[in-house]
Amino acid sequence: MYYLLIAATLITGIWAAHVALLQAPADAMQGNVQRVFYFHVPLVWVSFLAFIGGAVMSVRYLKSRNLQHDAWARAFIKTGWAFTTTVLVTGPLWARPVWGVFWNWGDERLVSFFVMWMMYNGYLLLRATINDAEKAARIGAILSLLALLNAVLVVAAIYIWKTASHPGPVFVQKAGSGVMDPLMRRAFWGNFSAFTLLFISLLVARYRVEKTQTEL
Repeated sequence: MYYLLIAATLITGIWAAHVALLQAPADAMQGNVQRVFYFHVPLVWVSFLAFIGGAVMSVRYLKSRNLQHDAWARAFIKTGWAFTTTVLVTGPLWARPVWGVFWNWGDERLVSFFVMWMMYNGYLLLRATINDAEKAARIGAILSLLALLNAVLVVAAIYIWKTASHPGPVFVQKAGSGVMDPLMRRAFWGNFSAFTLLFISLLVARYRVEKTQTEL
């Protein structure tokens, strides 16, 4: 079953990348650099999906004290951290040619996302330094819930702060804006599906590692 998941991930990813890089038209304003969008935004999506999953499993651990739930929480958050890191790489690659800077510390959206990433860095550091498994699980669960609150702020920041150095919502704008071309939409949703499948594949693999560590 897992190998079927890997195969589906590879097939979907190759097809989606082909559509995004070769078939979808270049953006009228940004040119070919806009193609980063098809990878950048799905990466953001799976990052939040991972952190929500980590928070849910953290709550389940706090209720049951079952370390297998904590193993799932660690798997979710570690996988989400990897995707969040790639968001911080692809974002500046898109920003530099379009807005003239790799990063803008005056952009509340960017800063809130960076703070969220740092909070999950703290989670990983904490889990690596506390030897008592149950104590680490309890503190980690609380930290993951606090970090999720900041993740909610990151999502809200798109609508709260209007900044020139970062685009706004794409699919919920007024008519005549956003991704309108059918091939552009196909590229986006194809990569959306591909990165979701990749996330699930990595999550399952990571959980197997965390489960083994918990048992040991």
